[in-house]
Formats: sequence, structure tokens, C-alpha cells
Amino acid sequence: MIRFFAGHDPITASDYYIKMLSREMVPDKYTFPFLLQACGTISDLGSVKQVHCHILKLHFADNLFVENSLLTAYLACNSATDARQVFDEMSDRDVVSWTSLISGLVSQSNYTGAIHVFKKMMADEYDSQVKPNVITIISATSACGGLGSMDPTNCMHAFLEKSGWIELDISITNSLIDAYAKSGDLSHARKLFDDIQYSTNKRDLYSWTSIISAYAMHGQGQEALNMLSQMEQIYKVAPDAVTFVAALSACAHSGLVEEGLSIFESMTKNYGIAPDLRHYGCIVDLLGRAGMVERAYNIVENMPMEPNLAVLGSLLSGCRVHNELDLCECVLRKIEFLNERGGASVLLSNIYANENRWSEVVRIRKEMRGAMKGKPPGRSWIQVKDRIHEFVARNGGSNTQGMELHIVLEGLEKISRL
Repeated sequence: MIRFFAGHDPITASDYYIKMLSREMVPDKYTFPFLLQACGTISDLGSVKQVHCHILKLHFADNLFVENSLLTAYLACNSATDARQVFDEMSDRDVVSWTSLISGLVSQSNYTGAIHVFKKMMADEYDSQVKPNVITIISATSACGGLGSMDPTNCMHAFLEKSGWIELDISITNSLIDAYAKSGDLSHARKLFDDIQYSTNKRDLYSWTSIISAYAMHGQGQEALNMLSQMEQIYKVAPDAVTFVAALSACAHSGLVEEGLSIFESMTKNYGIAPDLRHYGCIVDLLGRAGMVERAYNIVENMPMEPNLAVLGSLLSGCRVHNELDLCECVLRKIEFLNERGGASVLLSNIYANENRWSEVVRIRKEMRGAMKGKPPGRSWIQVKDRIHEFVARNGGSNTQGMELHIVLEGLEKISRL
């Protein structure tokens, strides 16, 4: 019963575990993985820690299957520290252990940590039988792209070519295309895409989506639409929902209003794909950037589902840029009903500040400080002399380099006033 409910009703799965204990039945090594899956699904860190205590008490801490499930559950709860402790204390590790930690760190935007773990895995490969699989490679490549630096991506590419991974699976090439695009090298991403036709692999839907996304993130909307056209008309590959997100994003970042609206309408008419929140977010962003905020607001009002923060945030941003204060108030009222505001809180604060409503500014800033507790900190990276430096947004802390940077900035500020 715990296994049955773990995926779609985690609360019920946990209740069955409690009933199991109340009847003095002892769980075994097959119970804990599904119970941890249930706890991880709802990101209940407290429950994961309680289950961890039961695992230790019942002497299942040396079971690799249980340990991997515990590692995954901690990562699902955004507790990288606990996950790393479990990983370090494991007496034996398999490819699932390494891959779970790498992909978990990537999901938390800790790309430097993910690459460090991957390097350690490859160093330990010669001392053990553990070798990376396709998912491991894709996760590590994603970490390189996340850093936005060419050097890690180039190194990963060289490693993959030398070890034969490029020819093994098209998904690896697709991940490299994405990594190069995020690292700022669009030409290399396109070359990889073009070279697929000369390899043993064939371009799949994700190859086309990757290159369309690459052009979209670099603001080359027309090139992205050209690739979409080639994909459909020449190579007869039908786009899916993710492809349309990439295409609409390309239109939004290039001001291609008519093209974007045409693509949005064709989704249902020509492909039978119902737009979801991602597509509505793109089309609202497209219209908002173009100054057509009233039309964007009407689309939000007539959506077949409730708008989320991403959709309302895009609309709010458009209203603020084009000084549509009346619509701002309407959007603000909608955002008030959301449990989480995210980056919209900053927009709200700025709008209230422009209106000299300082009591509202103070209230929102206080809420933002409270909401930051328990959330992964923001990160940014800069490359200086072939070395990547990571900056983490924290309140307080005793980072010596951070203190030095603040001193330098204060000095520069004083010089600028002279």
C-alpha cells in the first residue's frame, strides 16, 4: 500500500507507515525506499529526518538501495548538506549514488559542486567498478552549461569525444548543444547540431528543440523560427509542447508579435496541443514587451486555468515598463491571492515606491526577508584568468573574500565621488 500511494498520494502512504508501526510490524529494506519517495514528493524534510532515524535504529543504513533513496529524498527537500553527509558516509556507492548527487546539485543550481562531484567520480573510476551512465553525463554537461563559462563546456566536450560518448547517445549531443548555448557560444552549438547528420545518430525532436532554444536565448528569433520551419517542412518532425515554448520565447525576446501569435494559435488548430501555463506565460511576455498590455491582460482573464506567478509576473512587468498603473492594480490584486510571490515582490515594491506608498514597500520587504528562509540562495559566477569564482547571496556570514570585495567597492565609491 505504501508503494501504491507513494507516487500520487504521499500523505496516505505516510499514514499507512504509521499504521504499520502501530500494529508492531517491522519495516524492511523494501519499505523505506517507497516511504522516502513519498516524503520527497512533498519536500517534507522533517519526515525524511524521522525516517532516517528509523533506518539507523533498524540497521538498514548499510543497504545501498535504502541509502540511495535517502540521498534522493534529502535532495528533493533541497537539503544538499544532509544529502552530502549521507553520500560521504556510504560504505559503498554505485552509479545511482553518484548520479543522484550530481543531478540533485544541478537542480539546486550548485553547478560548481556538481562538477566537483563528477570529477571525483571519474578519479575514483580507476579504483572501483563504478562508471558513469548517460544520465550522469547529461547531468554533468548541464552543470557545465549552468556555469555559463566556455572552459568547463570545452573540457566536457573533449572528454566526451575522447571516450566515445558522443556517438553513443543523441541525448548527450543535445545536452552539449544546450551547454554551449548557455555558455555564449552559439556558433559551436550550431556546429554540433549540423555535425549530427554525419554521425551514427540521427537528429531527434530534442535536437531541434535544443537549437531553437539556443537561438531564442541569444535573441535571434528569426533564426529560431527558420529552424522550426525546416524541422516541420523539410525533415517532417512534428514539434511538441516544449518546442513551442522555445519558439514562443524566441518571438518574445525578438519582438516578433505577429509570428508569436500565429504560432500560439496553430498549437491547437494544427497540432492538437493545448497551451499550458508555460505557453501563456510566453505569449503574455511577448505582448507585454510590445506594449500591448491590455490584450495581454485579456488573455490572462480568459485563460482556461488559473494564472501562476510566472504569468502574472510577466504581465506586471509589462504594465510597469509601459506605465499602465491601472492595470498594475488589477494584477496586484491577483498576485495577492498567490501563496508565493518570488521575483514579483521586487516589482511590487518598486511600483509602490514610485507611488510613494512607503508603508507598502516596508511591508513587502519584510515579507521578502521572511520568505527567503529555507530557500536556496541566489548564485552568480564570473571567470577571471581561467578560474571561475562563485558568489552566493547570503544574509550575514563571514566570507573573508566577500569582506574584501565590499572594502574595494566602498573605496571605488569614494573615488567616484571625488
